[in-house]
Amino acid sequence: MDEVLICRSADGETVAEVDLEETSLTLSEILDAARAAHAARIWAYSANQPSPDFTESSGYTVLRTEALVGTHVPLPRIDADVYGPLLAEAYRGQWGHKWVEQPQPLPLDGSIVLGLTAEVGTVGLCRVWPETRRADAPGLVRSHRSADSSLRLLRGASTLLGAGALEVECWGEDPETLRAYQDHLGLRITHHLPGWELRLQDRGR
Repeated sequence: MDEVLICRSADGETVAEVDLEETSLTLSEILDAARAAHAARIWAYSANQPSPDFTESSGYTVLRTEALVGTHVPLPRIDADVYGPLLAEAYRGQWGHKWVEQPQPLPLDGSIVLGLTAEVGTVGLCRVWPETRRADAPGLVRSHRSADSSLRLLRGASTLLGAGALEVECWGEDPETLRAYQDHLGLRITHHLPGWELRLQDRGR
């Protein structure tokens, strides 16, 4: 990561993102860079709270199991015309997730995108890399966001992969959902870096 990365959040706000474990910049210099870019907030990775003004997020988490049991209900692959618009909605309001430009074609890197449907249509997705047995954390539209729905998506991933290992990467995941992954799927946290957020308008920018 650049020392201060200027990006757009999934909600469309300008964000200054920084890994405080890696940068040599002071907090004052980071604030100056964020204000110069007219950022609405700062996202920081750090083992410790950068200052009292920062609020904690669940940050970045990697979970893994070596003994996945793939005997759950399979999920369908997502349709190409649904993928882009759904991806843009599935992580809104979630720390660490970026803006999705449209149109957005299905990925061509060997990954498979599974979908979760409800009466209103497809409401969630999970991207899986069968060759490396990895998955991104499930994404769901806000009206259907829950630990149970996320579990259904990861269970679909486990059915696609079959028995064996699974590694899942999460950004800004709800603590209740992280706990559900551990309690119900046997995943264990192998890496965690807390995330922090500072809303600059709260400081008068």
